[in-house]
Amino acid sequence: MISRLYSLNPTVAFENNSVYLRVYSKDLVLFKHNELGFPIGRKIGLRIPDFATSDCQLTSQVVSGLYDTDGTVRVRHDESGDYPRISLAQRYPRLVQQTKAFLLSLRVTSTMYRNDYYDSRSGKVETRWFLDINGFHNFDLFALKIGTRSPYVAERMKAVGVSS
Repeated sequence: MISRLYSLNPTVAFENNSVYLRVYSKDLVLFKHNELGFPIGRKIGLRIPDFATSDCQLTSQVVSGLYDTDGTVRVRHDESGDYPRISLAQRYPRLVQQTKAFLLSLRVTSTMYRNDYYDSRSGKVETRWFLDINGFHNFDLFALKIGTRSPYVAERMKAVGVSS
């Protein structure tokens, strides 16, 4: 997609359970900053861009992208049976709050919470904000109204019994 959209060829790197695509392009950075309003440097206060919040379809695509890149789809097994969960993890509470509010506007309920943990790589306590979508009803609404463009996430959703 990066090659198609920007005529750039990313370098692919694998680390633990993550895949990193690296692109070195000043022009791309300036485009994302000047035209889309993305910040340069530290991402303090990261949020859904203003141009997207005024359009439900654009906001839906941004939220889909967030979950495709930083979300997980899994099934929780307990004594009452299998229970689907879609979870988003972010460093930025404002972004998670905006996502929660948007999902609620689509009648998808979710739970937001903070998790502090020790990161042995940095030697620091890190904070992550989570947004969990629980249950079959919310799972089905998310699949219908947000969906995914990721083949991997689509496969995970299908395994839970929902196709995007």
